[in-house]
Amino acid sequence: MYKYKSKRGFTLIELLVVISVILIASSIIFIGGNSGAGSSLSSSQRIVSGITKGARGQAILKNARARLIIYSDSGVNEEEEKYLRYFGIIYESSPGSNNWIAATQGTYLPEGIYFDTDLSVNHDWSTSAKMNIEYPRNIAKSEGSGDEFYYYEFNSNGTTSSDFVNDWLVIRAGILKPNSGGGFALEIEKGQESIVSALILRRAGTTTPVNEPSDIL
Repeated sequence: MYKYKSKRGFTLIELLVVISVILIASSIIFIGGNSGAGSSLSSSQRIVSGITKGARGQAILKNARARLIIYSDSGVNEEEEKYLRYFGIIYESSPGSNNWIAATQGTYLPEGIYFDTDLSVNHDWSTSAKMNIEYPRNIAKSEGSGDEFYYYEFNSNGTTSSDFVNDWLVIRAGILKPNSGGGFALEIEKGQESIVSALILRRAGTTTPVNEPSDIL
């Protein structure tokens, strides 16, 4: 005579145990990957990505050059909280005028996250990608006076103005310490070397996020 053999399923208690283990494991991953500097880095990448797209959008909208600018004044009398953390967008008032208008009021990265010039390759930060401008201003202002900023530039059609196929914009966890010149210098603390991410700015104007430290360092 055929005997029906029931297949044993999970009991309610077993299911609850499995769910609890999954939740605990997920919490550990979440806490380890997104607490402190890790969480700030994730937020910063979203901020920088949005600002980059905003600068490109301004170039296309205004049919003019636009720049993503990054505060770079490191002198002793400058504002420490802005150094390598304060980002903005400007656009040229008319083609070839070299007069710039602020498109935003500027945005700070979360505390402890900074722009890194050493890893942001394909730019000559000492000369060609640096400007002085009074920012923010909603009226046209020529460059040459005001605070110092690094910049990435977009052409009026939304492409980058770089001579390279790809530009890198790298942000990372660090601290500011006084340098020998009386200003500030970015230093990376032990254990935070891998808290780094980047955006690749393609010549076409599109961006690609990079989150793997080994691809950046």
